[in-house]
Amino acid sequence: MAGTRSACLAALAVMATPLALSQVKVVEEVTIVDYRPVVARIEAGDTATARSRLQGVVTRLSIDEGDEVKTGDIVAIVTDETLAPQIAAIDSRIEALKSQISQAEDDLQRNEALFQEGFFPKARLDEQRTGLDVLKRNMASAEAERRALSARRNEGQLRAPADARVTGVNVVRGSVVSPGEVIASFATLNGIVRLSLPERHASEIAEGETVTLRLPTRDEAVRTATIIKVYPELRNGAVIADATVQGGLDALVGERVDVLAPVGERRAILVPRDYVSTRYGVDFVRVKVGDRFVDAPVALAAPLADTGDQFEILTGLKPGDQIEKPE
Repeated sequence: MAGTRSACLAALAVMATPLALSQVKVVEEVTIVDYRPVVARIEAGDTATARSRLQGVVTRLSIDEGDEVKTGDIVAIVTDETLAPQIAAIDSRIEALKSQISQAEDDLQRNEALFQEGFFPKARLDEQRTGLDVLKRNMASAEAERRALSARRNEGQLRAPADARVTGVNVVRGSVVSPGEVIASFATLNGIVRLSLPERHASEIAEGETVTLRLPTRDEAVRTATIIKVYPELRNGAVIADATVQGGLDALVGERVDVLAPVGERRAILVPRDYVSTRYGVDFVRVKVGDRFVDAPVALAAPLADTGDQFEILTGLKPGDQIEKPE
């Protein structure tokens, strides 16, 4: 019985040894790339405007700066007060023509029966047929005119041109606008950002290349972007390029962004993120000292573009140290 127990304990010890060793790493120096931030601006991939096509009053305004809209959403309604009386007058004319046509059709039907019996002259019958045809043509013309006025009234409904974010609203409810006046401006939400970089970095930007972005005014997180288009013309001394960002980029139009450009290589110490613990604002790594592990304070560098899930250690560790993953 004692031999069986000893064998089980030995097996457990053998199984535990690789697990314990897997939590211990030896610190080594590796080669990393240093980056220099190049200040750029984020612009919308595409912009659009909603313009009034009527002379009228803004009777409805359903958007504000920062709102997100879908394609076809009604963002504003401009009402031309002169259209309603015109449509009402045409409606009255159409009703009158309908009555005249109905009366003319009844007269024609009755007179055709009299003509068949020889009691009504053919000239008068042809005249009535021509008159009925004229009434029907007038009716068709009035209906077409009404459709044109209705279509013109519907032009007062301003719709969002694409899935976009509202960047500007130039009127308030009750404003009097003219044809062609800009009601609102939009920036599309198609997952593409437009970067505006200084001209001196034109040689570093090419279609298909991968660049690294960092938002200094937000979480300082590093994101990877792929250049999909470089515009052939400089604008205000800047190179304009479109890029797609992995995971998207939640930023304001015109916000500053750092494009990290490689400037050289150097040796550095990197440790996995889960080997670093933070307490009271101080970062610690468990380092082997003698026969046990102790928490040693370390200084971390700012996150780089190519370190992934690792921290660069500035001070507190040296090559050859053994570190342990904290529990």
